[in-house]
Amino acid sequence: MTDGLASLLICPVCQAPLSSDDNKHWYCANNHSFDRARQGYLNLLLAHKKRSKAPGDDAQMVAARQRLLDSGVYQPISDLLNNAVQQASANSPMQLCDVGCGEGYYTERLANHLTSNNINNRCYGVDISKEAVKSAARRSKQSGLKSEQAEWLVASGAALPFQPQSLDAITCLFTRLMPEGFRSVLKPSGTVFTINTGLTHLREMRDILYPEVKDSCFNPTKVMSQHGFICVNEQPLNYTIELTSSQQIHDLLLMTPHVWKANTEARQRLLEHEQLSLSIDVVLHQFVLSEEPDDTNGESA
Repeated sequence: MTDGLASLLICPVCQAPLSSDDNKHWYCANNHSFDRARQGYLNLLLAHKKRSKAPGDDAQMVAARQRLLDSGVYQPISDLLNNAVQQASANSPMQLCDVGCGEGYYTERLANHLTSNNINNRCYGVDISKEAVKSAARRSKQSGLKSEQAEWLVASGAALPFQPQSLDAITCLFTRLMPEGFRSVLKPSGTVFTINTGLTHLREMRDILYPEVKDSCFNPTKVMSQHGFICVNEQPLNYTIELTSSQQIHDLLLMTPHVWKANTEARQRLLEHEQLSLSIDVVLHQFVLSEEPDDTNGESA
């Protein structure tokens, strides 16, 4: 359902609004143009804005993420997000952006959930990884999600390609927060939903990988408050998953920072397991805009 929800996209070169007559070729008043890729996504990441030739997750990481998420082990996290966004919508039409959407699992399930609950919505999935966005667009086509309902964009979360004060909500799951960019594109009544890991998340995996495990977690409340956001809702989620093959364990490893942090011997030790019971510990935070940012100095938790 997308009736009455206009496109919010802007040109990454000059920030003028982007228009399209056929949903394939996009252009601005200054004659900058962008063609939709045959896979169905738009690339709005300018070459000189890239920090590497192919930033973000590579094809192997994207495939691993898709396999594991499609197994359903993280579905309770998706359900937690879907219910929180639905409650915040008050059944009003919503324009949303999923920052760091990856291969589109959470974005697609959110769009379908809102639609099934008769909430008019358009979801924009944004990721800096072209491989991830290609996979998301492919997933969207295979599931029958309409192109008007989900738009997939290669773009940076630090410079979101949306008109000022145009989005009703932003979701940001397990990815770096960029609240300075969020504030500029959110409506004054807009909402940000974050999901981050808790203290015991994947503790059993970490026990295998490291000789000593230091429990720590990131609480986004302080850094968000420094950019004018107030936390109005906090929901923890704890449950256990069972991985039943070394392939699943390897896929999960590729989804985490531990694939870089752990040494080769530790990774091999982990992959010797054929089964693994793991603790899932995540926290959803819901933020709304305050009138003024909190200028209090200090490091985020």
